[in-house]
Amino acid sequence: MIIRSDRLMTIDEAAYYLNLSPRTIYRKIYEGDLLVYKVGGVWRMEPLLVYKYSRQNKRTRVIQNG
Repeated sequence: MIIRSDRLMTIDEAAYYLNLSPRTIYRKIYEGDLLVYKVGGVWRMEPLLVYKYSRQNKRTRVIQNG
C-alpha cells in the first residue's frame, strides 16, 4: 500500500497498512500511541504518523528479538 501524504487516512486504511485490526487501532489511539483528528465526525490519521509508528514498531520488535 502506498501512503499518500496529501490526505488523511481512515481507521480502516491505517489498520490495513499496519496489518492490525481496526479494534487494535482504536486501542492504540486510546492508549496514546496513535494520534487522530476528528474531521466531520469521523476519525482520521496523518499518514506520516502512521508510517512512523510502523517503523518504530518494527524497530522495537527487532530489539526484543535480539
